[in-house]
Amino acid sequence: MSYELIDVSIEAKVAILRIDRPRALNALCDQLVDEMTDALDGLESNPDVSALILTGGDEVFAAGADLKEMTGKTFVEVVAQNFSGCCHRLAKFELPVIAAVAGYALGGGCELVEMCDIVIAAESAKFGHPEISVGTMPGAGGTQRLPLAIGKHKAMDLLLSGRMMDAKEAELAGLVSRIVPREELLETARSVAQTVASYSRPVLKLLKQSILQAHAIPLSEGLAFERKLFQMTFGFDDRKEGMEAFIEKRKPRFLNR
Repeated sequence: MSYELIDVSIEAKVAILRIDRPRALNALCDQLVDEMTDALDGLESNPDVSALILTGGDEVFAAGADLKEMTGKTFVEVVAQNFSGCCHRLAKFELPVIAAVAGYALGGGCELVEMCDIVIAAESAKFGHPEISVGTMPGAGGTQRLPLAIGKHKAMDLLLSGRMMDAKEAELAGLVSRIVPREELLETARSVAQTVASYSRPVLKLLKQSILQAHAIPLSEGLAFERKLFQMTFGFDDRKEGMEAFIEKRKPRFLNR
């Protein structure tokens, strides 16, 4: 896959998608969002991919939507395009996504982080939603996923004031999984992704699907949904292999079926 504004690579069942528009602070223009969407479609259907790392630059993860491009859009245009200012395709990616964040993740960039499943942040990372300061608001989940991650009052503080929080505050709030030195960021994300990718691909999909239901449906329905998916794993060769390997004290050889 060859793109102008992103880089995509695959190694050992782990795909790395890097946002690469440094001259515009990795702003999410229409072309970049289209490229990300196309890449995600291809990676999700690729049987050699079991986990994805999403990352950006050393100084900026993604500075949000491209305001120069957005300024000329009209109400009719954004409705017709179902425009959100971000790549909402990421939220529907079926496999685990690990964000590796250094520098600024703002607006749509922060929404990308909120769509990810595990967030590894460098000590330099900063998160925020400054949309209010330019007369608009999040359009790709910032008012929905952020409160689920960090709670109503913390989210209100960030969204209504437009202020940023650093990596330490984000970890304490629940948006960040762990903080590492900048020089260890990608190595740590790759290690986490390789561990995840070593497991059964179909079970990873079911597990992610079940976890995402936790906030979407009542607990009683969630428990029934979880049990149904758990029972489905008993039809997988990988479930049998995993349990037999444990009993035989050897490493499982998952075949992703």
